[in-house]
Amino acid sequence: MGEIARRARGGGEKALKKLALIFINYNTREDLRRALASLRELGREEECEVLVVDNGSRDGSQRMVEEEFPEVRLLDNPANGGYAQACNLGAAACEAPFLMVLNSDVEFHRGHPLEMVRWMEENPGAGAAGPRLLNSDGSIQFSCRNFPSLPVSIGHAFLGDLFPNNPFTRSYQMKGCRHDRPMRVEWVSGAAMLLRRSAFEEAGGFDEGYFMYVEDVDLCWRLRLLGWGVHYLPEVELVHHVGRSSSQNSVRMLYEHHRSMLRFFRRRHPGPAGRALVIPVLGGLAARFLLVLALRRLRGGGS
Repeated sequence: MGEIARRARGGGEKALKKLALIFINYNTREDLRRALASLRELGREEECEVLVVDNGSRDGSQRMVEEEFPEVRLLDNPANGGYAQACNLGAAACEAPFLMVLNSDVEFHRGHPLEMVRWMEENPGAGAAGPRLLNSDGSIQFSCRNFPSLPVSIGHAFLGDLFPNNPFTRSYQMKGCRHDRPMRVEWVSGAAMLLRRSAFEEAGGFDEGYFMYVEDVDLCWRLRLLGWGVHYLPEVELVHHVGRSSSQNSVRMLYEHHRSMLRFFRRRHPGPAGRALVIPVLGGLAARFLLVLALRRLRGGGS
């Protein structure tokens, strides 16, 4: 795995756990507390290792974990190198054959991730899987999606915020599919993503060139190129209280989102046609950045 494999695996367990749950945290102490408490309520601790990778929080998150969740391993990352880097650090620090990377703003609602692991064990071609995610109000969060074509990308990019039910967004977010049954999909959200370690390592882990956003799309893209399946398994359900970390610096995160989209476009279209389209795509992303920024400020969400 290159750089990832060279990092030391710290604090080994006496017995190998089947699943490592890796929470990524940055200044979201209360969300992290709720997430860990909801996981503790599920039980089956003997089969799981739980890690928190903290990206230099200044809100007392580290102390909270140490005092209230002594069973959790805390990896204190002094510098915030982004979500992808933190996921890779967590993966390198444990040895479980299955990894689940999680945002700190999730809450376990129904089912145990080990049920997803059992399904993955029965389906050896599956490299990644995502649970059903709900919004804070209980509505479905469209967390499994397609890789959009260029026309769908453009339509969703400019109409998605204004008209969420437009046909481009519906296609991209798979809104026409039933989200109450398992299905093979193209990518699943990194807010809660289960990974087979062997597939994760074969793909080289998360690309640390992404600071935040699209690293999940990119990993699923590379897994599928290697022949691994990506699946949606709704028997396990979490609530995802979206955007708690990214809202702390919304303009920076908006910039990172668009930078990540450009990076993925260049990876997905490496040939002459892709190179010819880089300048128009860059112009479109800049226009979208300004549009979304203006809409957020009109709605009182900018900073």
